[in-house]
Amino acid sequence: MRSFLRTSLLLLAVLIALTVYLPRRYGAPYPAQPGPTFDNAVRSRVTNILGEHHIEVALIGDSALEQGVDAQALSTALGKSSYTIAVPGSTSAFWYLILKNIILEADPRPDAVILLYRDTILTLSDFHVNGGYVAELDQFATAREDVLLERAYLNFMNPLEKWALAYFPLYSSRQRLADKADYYARNLLPVLFLPCKGDCLDRAHAIVFHVDNVAPAFQEKALVEEEEFLFTPRAMDFEGQAGRSFLPEIIRLARENGIRLILAHERTLLFPAAGAEPKALQEYKRALASYLKANDVTRLDFSYDPRLPEDYFADVLHMNETGKAAFTQMLAEALLPLLP
Repeated sequence: MRSFLRTSLLLLAVLIALTVYLPRRYGAPYPAQPGPTFDNAVRSRVTNILGEHHIEVALIGDSALEQGVDAQALSTALGKSSYTIAVPGSTSAFWYLILKNIILEADPRPDAVILLYRDTILTLSDFHVNGGYVAELDQFATAREDVLLERAYLNFMNPLEKWALAYFPLYSSRQRLADKADYYARNLLPVLFLPCKGDCLDRAHAIVFHVDNVAPAFQEKALVEEEEFLFTPRAMDFEGQAGRSFLPEIIRLARENGIRLILAHERTLLFPAAGAEPKALQEYKRALASYLKANDVTRLDFSYDPRLPEDYFADVLHMNETGKAAFTQMLAEALLPLLP
């Protein structure tokens, strides 16, 4: 009994000490605001490029955009300057911030924004927003992002989690502590036994563990498993997700700032044909199409376009160079009658 009491008192003392130390260590307020904190620095290089080069058509998307559209060829085909803002792993939270803090800050602004997406990703506001993605989001976020916090984080927290984030620094600082532990786990032994330190080690890790060094079969498996989140019952419930997603804000920002918004559904190999999709996904797509039509947003659908056969793809999501050339031309042909 004494041993239990002594241990309990020791743990309580450690918790109190950490509650005092961690906010000071990371410069965080106490009690903290639930959800991640962002600084006020926004990646301005892209904004400068948009303005300086008078970009008329900006494309937003993830790595599928990066590997699927040739901006220079698209510019030639459209007769309009085009620029791709492709952030690997990005989702609707990123695209909302890119539109708000990057594109709308350009002078002059692009006339049109083409957003490439797939399946339910447009209304799945909590997809790819936690863990390492927080630091990526911070590159496009200002210090005050109420809509982002509400729709990507707070809407998915219960009262206990909100309390823990506000008053329990050991919980709210868990990602920073995990990153620090990971840093020491990766770097301690090399620092002791090798002359390579700091940036040298980071470059070595990046080279050794680069995605190109992963067996294609494992890459494919990881991609498919990651995409399964897009086909959960909650994700495919358009009515339940749309109102609290970033899609209404993206449409509003484009409309209020005189930017033509065009959404393009990408082709993937996740399902062999439209008939193989889950029924809930088919209903989701019909609901999305009706929603976009009601909001006067043009939607292009390449999801099962026969002009993009399987041999045009490097994996289930990304095109090879042949596919990139073909899709760029197809996209240009679809956009020409829509862009004056």
